[in-house]
Amino acid sequence: MKIVKTIRLLVVLLPAWLAYHNIQAQPDTLRTLRDTIIYYRSTAKPIDAFNSPAIDYAPSISADGKTMIIESNKDGNYRLYESRKSRDQWEAPIPIDAINNYGDSTDLIGGPSVSFDGNYLYFFASFRDGLGSEDIYFSTRESGGTWSTPQNVGPPVNSAGYEGFPSISADGETLYFVKQNFDGPSDRDLQKIWGTRACYSIYSSARNPDGSWSEPQKLPYPINQDCEKAPRIMADNKSLIFASNRLGGLGEYDLYQTQLDATGDWQFPKAFEFINTEKTDQFASISAEGDILYYVYDSRDIYSVEIPPHLRQFKNNIIEGYITNGDNGQGISAEIIVSDAFTSQEVMKVGNNPNDGFYSIVLAVGSNYNVEVKSDGFTSQSFFYDLSDQDEYRELDQNIVLYPSAILHLNVYDIDIFEPIIANIQVRAQGQSGAMQNVESRADGKIEVDLPLGNIYEISIEKENFQREVFTFDVSGLVVYRDFERDVEMFPTKRDVDIKIADLTNNGRIRSRVRIRNQNRDEVIVTDGNETVALRVGDRYEIEATSDQGYAFNSTVIDVTPPGQPILVAAGDSGDGGGLQDLNVGIQLNLQPLIVGADLTLKDILFASNSDLLDEISYAELQRVIDLMRENPTLQVEINAHTDDVGSAEYNQFLSERRAESVVKFLIESKIDDQRFVANGLGESDPVVPNDTEENRAKNRRVVLKILSI
Repeated sequence: MKIVKTIRLLVVLLPAWLAYHNIQAQPDTLRTLRDTIIYYRSTAKPIDAFNSPAIDYAPSISADGKTMIIESNKDGNYRLYESRKSRDQWEAPIPIDAINNYGDSTDLIGGPSVSFDGNYLYFFASFRDGLGSEDIYFSTRESGGTWSTPQNVGPPVNSAGYEGFPSISADGETLYFVKQNFDGPSDRDLQKIWGTRACYSIYSSARNPDGSWSEPQKLPYPINQDCEKAPRIMADNKSLIFASNRLGGLGEYDLYQTQLDATGDWQFPKAFEFINTEKTDQFASISAEGDILYYVYDSRDIYSVEIPPHLRQFKNNIIEGYITNGDNGQGISAEIIVSDAFTSQEVMKVGNNPNDGFYSIVLAVGSNYNVEVKSDGFTSQSFFYDLSDQDEYRELDQNIVLYPSAILHLNVYDIDIFEPIIANIQVRAQGQSGAMQNVESRADGKIEVDLPLGNIYEISIEKENFQREVFTFDVSGLVVYRDFERDVEMFPTKRDVDIKIADLTNNGRIRSRVRIRNQNRDEVIVTDGNETVALRVGDRYEIEATSDQGYAFNSTVIDVTPPGQPILVAAGDSGDGGGLQDLNVGIQLNLQPLIVGADLTLKDILFASNSDLLDEISYAELQRVIDLMRENPTLQVEINAHTDDVGSAEYNQFLSERRAESVVKFLIESKIDDQRFVANGLGESDPVVPNDTEENRAKNRRVVLKILSI
């Protein structure tokens, strides 16, 4: 026993002896190091909220430094308690009933490890449903901050033996814990001191792709040397702090830190000289900010101490917030994948809380990151974080909204004239029968179609007298955006119509200019006569023909029917140029030669009943007369107005004269010389057809332009 004590005394005094001799060689440097250790050790202090007459043990802190879970026997048996930090002060711990009440009063519950995002709590317990004496369990944080019923991690992590004091990595992919080391300390003399007390080794288990855990592996030397316990993996996933009773320590257990190097090997552990004492120092926990260490001193009280800069882990930034369903605001379960922005190498893959959607990720400063958020059945989002120039700890809020469907914004319009179309839209999921949605676009041609993710959809757009448009919309895979926009170009169904322009007197072809105006929409076609023109089925067209070869104008109105059906032409008389020709062949407009004595019946010259007031419908035909007079400056005409036989002959004569004068007045007001017109009323004296039907009377109510000279 004396030999062992002497060895331990030499081990304790050796660093001091070496320091003394080195101080003589480099007094400034080492005095500074010594003073630094003394200074930081002096900052260690107990936390009043946790330290009671009972034993408060194994503190575990979340990444944001605002939640701490501890183990305490303040109620007689070891149970778990939770505390929140408010205004830089820790509140009194509250028992976690969902866990503490799971077993019976004799169960041991301890070694809590809250995940860095605060969503999961790992611990060990002696519950009766375990596989061994103590097993590792976990609970999930639920809405309202409560914890779920414990779940056993299961094999191969848990066995028939002892597993305890778990620590989950920041990415949730590696679980560190201890198993009993039956060999005890490697040094025989230390074995004698240790006696029959339990000794432990540190193990780790990696998460498999399916969520299960791999076979635990014992961490290699130089981590496991003698008796190790209380592993804590830090926010950087590289720094591991643990307690050990190895030779060279100051107390029964001291704190050490090791890190994974670039090759994946653990570096030789360094003692926390700034905090280790002759008492037992263990259960270190550090928030992501990395400046304060919480630990257990003398196996009963929780202390905090400022960490010297050279021992601090990498500086980190915390990105946290809630991932929610954009339709109802509820939290959803998601996968967060962090990769290096330059190498595309995956840095970590973590989950979030499935109850309220809360997440928290820890990113080391000095690099750039791409963060992708995915959830089955929802859209995804990606973010870029440039931390290359950051050199300090920050907490960044980033709420993320994902959607269970895509919104397809359709703009349906006429490809010819770019006008919006009211069309019917049918949506059918590929592989399913029947339309899932059947909607109609608005007057502006727009419609939004809400499509649940996970399918390929067939979108069909139909409109009478337009060609059917069909396309597929694939949202079966990864969908980054919620809103999609697509222009739907509808091609009108057209029919080729031959338009022939002929001399009224001899039916000979003449050179002409044809203006075709669509009365249903804003479409005007100008072409030479005697051509084939594609006109839209279902529309009504006004066709006007003129010629500069000494002819008057002519016009007609047609309703374009589908191919194979007769074209409907406005009523008229082929003998006076009305345009009724072979409808199956095309449209022929006969033009009256401008010769003295020729009559040109004007169309759609209408008056109010028993009035000489011109209806606005008359203006289009009268404008043609104006154009004719301007193109032929020597032309002089007589305006003859006719009535039917309804009423007395004297009244009809008077009415026809007034109507003829109204037409002339309109023409003169358009700056045509009044000397070129003669107004003449003929009453009912010259009918073109018998006044025996209403249709015939309408034909007799007419205005005729008669050429007097040219």
